[in-house]
Amino acid sequence: MSDVTELHPDFAGLTVRRGESHITARHELFDVVNVLEFGGAADRPTHVPAELGVVGPVSIWESTGAADCLPFWNTNVDGDQYLYIAHGSVRVEFKETEGDERYGHYIGRTGDLLRLPKDVAHRTYSGDGKRRISLELMPRNPFWDGLGADPVTSDTSRRAGGFAFEIHDTEVEITWPGGGSLRTPRDLFTRGLHALCAYELHLGHNEFDGGFIVHDLGERVRLKAPGHEETLDGRDVLAVFHGLRDAL
Repeated sequence: MSDVTELHPDFAGLTVRRGESHITARHELFDVVNVLEFGGAADRPTHVPAELGVVGPVSIWESTGAADCLPFWNTNVDGDQYLYIAHGSVRVEFKETEGDERYGHYIGRTGDLLRLPKDVAHRTYSGDGKRRISLELMPRNPFWDGLGADPVTSDTSRRAGGFAFEIHDTEVEITWPGGGSLRTPRDLFTRGLHALCAYELHLGHNEFDGGFIVHDLGERVRLKAPGHEETLDGRDVLAVFHGLRDAL
């Protein structure tokens, strides 16, 4: 394994033998990546997708799944998404977006291609207590083209509109006008913020444990909690989330 990237211990039994590129001209037109090596790397963060390619209007992401679960319920609002399990196993739960009705689940294993339908909330869980390596194929969000073009200055106020965020040892407490409040697990909230910040909030509709919702509307974002919602400037919310992520 000396000629490949160091793999995470969850992939200790995985043998990776990458291909070769012998391109001699016009290098900008060509690319090759070993998905197993990339997704299984020891320093690869979980649930922070990396775009490996684009085919017309379709993005191809590598997403390394955590040994526990996706930090929030995610709903694809731009179209169906397909999840290909390159190595490992996963359980994918489905439910009504912003509702309690459950639609059942998939059990996916190495080699399976799973359809994640538009406008249905899904959440992934490790199928074996280990990480997995997967590819996601989905409609490309036009806002992804500008990721990183406008640097974000962190807002450390811990307030977005009327929502306030208080960090505790194991939870984050979120409050809003009228005396409303909820608590969400700190670890999952932190991991969710990493993904949202990486894609500058452009990840569709996301429901955290406890009922806090982040719904991307393009240049605006809707934040919701039980009985209260606000539509705010996306860059302002992103700055607050950067500050929270750094504090967590």
